[in-house]
Amino acid sequence: MTEWQGNIRRASSVDAAVVTGIFAEAFMRDPVSSWIFPDDDHRAKVHPGFFGPFVALTMRTGEVRMAGDGLGATLWLPTGDGHEADDGEELAALEATIGAESMKRFAVLDEMMAANHPSEPHWYLPFIGVRPDQHGHGIGAALLRDKLAELDRSGSAAYLEASSLRNAALYERLGFRRRPVTLDLPGGPSLYPMWRDPA
Repeated sequence: MTEWQGNIRRASSVDAAVVTGIFAEAFMRDPVSSWIFPDDDHRAKVHPGFFGPFVALTMRTGEVRMAGDGLGATLWLPTGDGHEADDGEELAALEATIGAESMKRFAVLDEMMAANHPSEPHWYLPFIGVRPDQHGHGIGAALLRDKLAELDRSGSAAYLEASSLRNAALYERLGFRRRPVTLDLPGGPSLYPMWRDPA
């Protein structure tokens, strides 16, 4: 894998549609997304509507970072130290967008993740995505390093749930460590909670 040398910047509201499109594409073959949306056609149809509220929420309460003109993106949410959990109005109408069955599955995932979320102050990475035709160029690693360097300078920890062991291996190379719990979706894939202390 090469080391990507392009520009990474904080996205603004004018980038919301581009960032949403990145995640809609990037997660089409993700095992967890495939569990929430088992039908390929349905997943393709509702993915933008599913990710849009998360992008809007993060733009309002956290940080969205984008690589280049839309090659990849990350969502970062601060937690603890006065940052209360905020699902916001953005997520309130999710069921109308994705359908009742998918909402039931997402609710199982959401409850499992919330029950295992660390209470210590940290920055949470709910989503990182790179457009499929840009895989293997180091864009994901560059996006992570960009924010992690800032967290190291401020002495802040980071947390995420890897959706595959392959992804977990990338995060481990950047200083994340597996926590002693695995989130096993019923009849579906597992997620691997990971924590990173500041370097």
